[in-house]
Amino acid sequence: MSPRSRMLAGFLAANLVVAAVAALVLLQRPASPPLIQGVLLPQGRELGQFRLLDHRNEAFTNADLRGRWHLVSYGFTTCPDICPTTLSQLVTLTRELRQTPYPDLQVLFYSVDHRRDTARQLASYVSFFDPGFIGLTHLDEADNPHLPFEKSLGIVAQLVPQLTPEAAGDPNAYQVNHGVALFLINPEGELQAVFEPDNPLPGQHSFDPQQVLLDYLAIRRYLG
Repeated sequence: MSPRSRMLAGFLAANLVVAAVAALVLLQRPASPPLIQGVLLPQGRELGQFRLLDHRNEAFTNADLRGRWHLVSYGFTTCPDICPTTLSQLVTLTRELRQTPYPDLQVLFYSVDHRRDTARQLASYVSFFDPGFIGLTHLDEADNPHLPFEKSLGIVAQLVPQLTPEAAGDPNAYQVNHGVALFLINPEGELQAVFEPDNPLPGQHSFDPQQVLLDYLAIRRYLG
């Protein structure tokens, strides 16, 4: 066989290998969207332009979401049960993700109680669970640059004043009510999925880390 023929044969063989690998990848990718404990969006949904403050007292914007998958939990640092339970479950999730091909998930905790949850308070809170978690809050600003973040994700929260004589005139006399969900944001900074808790009973919302893990891996495999 001439050198030219050998080179051509090698080129064809290499192309066949590439084609075989590509076919294998396509065969392994699910043909239909996975069913998850929540909602998977067929196309990522763009978030409005927002500006927040992270636990390092630095600005956090849409640009900080790009280039990596993020999982957003929300609540407040003085929450007695649901928030610490959820974050503990996310610690388990991220630990198990390290054993998979998709360990690059960044957890964000967004506080809906910005009056009490300063950057310093958040820094202490999130690091208790995992030094890699990022805490987010916002400042009182006239243009409310945090609202596009909340509205784009569908965050539900309310500060309810305590209507008692003892609470009169106290700006911190309020309770925080909030929903429970996890928001998956893709590397384009778009909302890709919403994970819902396994237990729908009020006051008993919780996530099964194994279920969230399986759902996340299914989404990653489906999207390629």
